[in-house]
Amino acid sequence: MRPDAPTRRRVITIFAAAAAVAGSPARPREADYAWRGVAMGADATILFNGVEPATARSAIAAAAAEIDRLEDALSLFRENSELRRLNRDKLLPSPSGDVRRALALALDIAGRSGGLFDPSVQALWEAHVDWFAASPDAGLPPDKLIAKARAAVDWRRIAIEPDGIRTGADQRLTLNGLGQGYVTDRVADLLYLRGLRHILVDLGEQRALGPRQDGAPWLVARANAAPFALSGGALATSEGSGCVLGASGAAHHLFDPRNGRSATHWKTITVHHRSAAVADALSTALYAASPDEIEALLPRFAGTAIWATGHDGRERRWISPPVDGTVG
Repeated sequence: MRPDAPTRRRVITIFAAAAAVAGSPARPREADYAWRGVAMGADATILFNGVEPATARSAIAAAAAEIDRLEDALSLFRENSELRRLNRDKLLPSPSGDVRRALALALDIAGRSGGLFDPSVQALWEAHVDWFAASPDAGLPPDKLIAKARAAVDWRRIAIEPDGIRTGADQRLTLNGLGQGYVTDRVADLLYLRGLRHILVDLGEQRALGPRQDGAPWLVARANAAPFALSGGALATSEGSGCVLGASGAAHHLFDPRNGRSATHWKTITVHHRSAAVADALSTALYAASPDEIEALLPRFAGTAIWATGHDGRERRWISPPVDGTVG
């Protein structure tokens, strides 16, 4: 059976580039202690302010253990993760609470976004990966190939049942659209319960447990624009150029589930929400949305701020109240 996720070597052969995306944190000099590692396949950083090094080291050990545990549940790059087993067997008996919660959130966002977010888009990823792996210089995959992959894309066929999780026989799931945000939330909550407050957690998405000790916000850099000033809540950014496919960059990884092609409306989408997982999912979903669609969807997601940059460099902003004012 073909693997659910490409190997690192396979990925390298099909990506024309891996551009640095907006939404990466500045490394303030005021941070007393910093941890850097990897989480869910992304570079990860946790910045501590007003914390003794011994306290930070103890917190980092707990955070690293939590990241490892969650990757056993949610990662497509771990051979025997719960998600890989679900994709292989189409049934995951007795799933962990984290898989249940993450997938339930994915289905909730799928429903509220009208299917713009869909955890079953893994079939589209596989179709594009295989196409460009066979011929890196090729143009876009043909309509027939995309139509076959799209037949497996339907979040409504995923069932979370009392005794397990089931998918359609032809479906493969991915939680990459919110997984980094989910892990960010869990790690941030763990640190909060340890009494830490002046922390920035960046596991691909950024969540602040309050400002720095002096009240100054954390600065989250973005390309060709002033940085975001983050004192609370979370930011997530989606950018197609961060993961392009084919030697010419013919496609990217942010697919519109409605047509199976890479979305084209925006250059970047950044979302602020109190939950990093929700912000992550919404930045993925709204990347495929037109301005009118974003306007129509906004009332369904209270407490959300959205920054969308078009290919002409112009930025549009939407706010769905209440917003707590912790980002600027």
